[in-house]
Amino acid sequence: MGRRRRGKLRADAHRAWDRAGFTLLEILAVLLIGGLLMSIMLPNFGAVQTHKLRNSAEQIVERIDFGRQRAVMTGVPHRLAIDLDAGTYRLEWQGDRPAEQKKPAKPDLEFEFEPDAETQLSLAPPPSTERSFETLQGPLGKLETLGRGIEFAWIETPGGETDFGEAHITFEGDGTSSYTLLVLDEPGGRELALEILPLAEMVRILDEEF
Repeated sequence: MGRRRRGKLRADAHRAWDRAGFTLLEILAVLLIGGLLMSIMLPNFGAVQTHKLRNSAEQIVERIDFGRQRAVMTGVPHRLAIDLDAGTYRLEWQGDRPAEQKKPAKPDLEFEFEPDAETQLSLAPPPSTERSFETLQGPLGKLETLGRGIEFAWIETPGGETDFGEAHITFEGDGTSSYTLLVLDEPGGRELALEILPLAEMVRILDEEF
């Protein structure tokens, strides 16, 4: 009786082990479902990144267009100041403060000369009419940051091409500007460019080879 019971227990244990394991068919089914889920999720993830990249580009275009329009309305030069390393940008204009000007060095005279009141000349420089750029006041002048994972790849201006430091896109008082190509990229390697066309007075977004 005990021997038969032990045999029954072994048989029950084998059946329980068989039920706890996975058959080859079940494993293949799980792999198939996992593959289908990945095929659905990966394109959507890429679409989300592409959407973020384009959103960042469109926000920059809005700032550029506003800067151009405000330059025309006020007759005062505006510019988009871009920090390529930090991935930030802000709108600036030539405000009311004159640019800082260094005082001329005192001339080193080998002889003493004391002009009278009629011949005495002022060595002070004439008042400066050039104004320095300062941050535009209000929400449109605040420091903006690119979306997470989005970076400035490089910028091409009449002064050349660079991928680091600070760069500017300037609009004169009549709204004119120079040709500029500003490129953004994201971790997946996708690039998107903003092309500023001086003659057309517009900015277009290029999401293809350029």
